[in-house]
Amino acid sequence: MGTPQFAVPILDHLTNNGYKPLLCVTQPDKPQGRKRKLTAPVVKQKSIELGIPVIQPENINDNETEEQIKELNPDLIITAAYGGYIGRNLRKLPRFGAINIHPSLLPAWRGASPVNASLWAGDQETGVTIFRLVAKMDAGPVLYQSRYTIKEEDNYTKLLDKLAIAGAEDLIEMIHRFENGTAKETIQDETKATHCRKLNKEDFLINWADQAKGIYNQVRALAEKPGASTTFRKRPLKIISTRITDNKSNKAPGSVVEVIKNSGILVATGDKDLLIEYLQPAGKKIMSAFDFNLGARIEMGERFGEPDESE
Repeated sequence: MGTPQFAVPILDHLTNNGYKPLLCVTQPDKPQGRKRKLTAPVVKQKSIELGIPVIQPENINDNETEEQIKELNPDLIITAAYGGYIGRNLRKLPRFGAINIHPSLLPAWRGASPVNASLWAGDQETGVTIFRLVAKMDAGPVLYQSRYTIKEEDNYTKLLDKLAIAGAEDLIEMIHRFENGTAKETIQDETKATHCRKLNKEDFLINWADQAKGIYNQVRALAEKPGASTTFRKRPLKIISTRITDNKSNKAPGSVVEVIKNSGILVATGDKDLLIEYLQPAGKKIMSAFDFNLGARIEMGERFGEPDESE
């Protein structure tokens, strides 16, 4: 049971290691893009490619879906970013129960956006947790956990991909433990639980009056998609990569301090200046900030994040 890209390596690893799923359950097709074209989840596309039957119920816990899964007599239900609540009847069906692959070191960052939250908080370490599903979100006993040191070059997109592959590899080891009877459970420490929510549009907008470290973490936590957003000359722009400097210009937040050849655009924040290294204009590909300047011919004192006066 899964829906976005995070679940795709899991399907590949299961199939390649002799554990091809009997069934894949994913969310219904949804309109996407400007033309609102009905698009299948990537997990559905991968399942079809691998020859795995797919169902897309509106409610996974309805009687029809429950009976369909019951008839398969599964040994194990695996969930990975499915996007829906798995009811008790389904959780109790398989011989080995129902497990979830979650990209955080539970009980840290329970919820919908653990990778974003970890980067935004400036964590030095994260990982993958495989745990047994219970009624309470992300609170079940831990079965397997692997740790990952967050690197300077990691952003949301890169880190999520790395954790997806790590989770897929961990899952195969976990299945081996189920098979040979060595699986062990560890109850989560509720006193150490932290939570994250689903992100909304307001989270994407950069406030240049914030401290440089906060903006740097925000950009990492959202890059490359959906991307931290701002405006320049009243046009939308996504900031993809930044670097904190020791420079402190004391200019108004968002003001261009300097364009540094082959490095980027130096911008004032609430404290230290921040170097924009990569950005993405609306409708265009990611480019270096210096290349953007070659076309825009930025002048000192111009500002990022100025509101559109027509709004």
